[in-house]
Amino acid sequence: MNANQLKWHARQWSRYAGLLGVVGIALLLGALMIYRQDVVPFERDLADREQTLERNLRALRQQPVAATASAVEDQSLNAPDSFTEFLRQSAQLAGKNRVSVLQSEYRVVTEAEGHLVRYGVQFPANGRYADLRGFIADLEKMPGVRVEAMSLSRLQIGDELLSIQLQLSYLTEVQ
Repeated sequence: MNANQLKWHARQWSRYAGLLGVVGIALLLGALMIYRQDVVPFERDLADREQTLERNLRALRQQPVAATASAVEDQSLNAPDSFTEFLRQSAQLAGKNRVSVLQSEYRVVTEAEGHLVRYGVQFPANGRYADLRGFIADLEKMPGVRVEAMSLSRLQIGDELLSIQLQLSYLTEVQ
């Protein structure tokens, strides 16, 4: 087959393929264009990111491990009989921050096969925003205390006092 015959067959292919053949070829060309414009650059970017992560992982593995444990590991957990002390301290913090605690609900959950005890404390309180914020910040500084949930509301937009529903947990270690 010579060059002239190839040209003639190339001109006649649309008559042989029909409308569906032409549409199929157009769809294939469109798919190839999308693949080259979207998929190939995305794959290159992904490969570059994987190489960067591998380099960072190798660098982290080569760094020496710190000889001292972190501050969290150095601290032992609270003693099991310290819950009443926690309640006293939290009441003092509420008074210091001018927050009025109305009532409290308590629950006790044993965790880690009986090695840890988590005390749940839930209470509503009232106070100004700055006072409530300081109260919560002081509570979070206490060891073993975590704010689980918090809900703030205001009766009217002009009210200065906020109502808060606060749920805390206090973790102790059974000895």
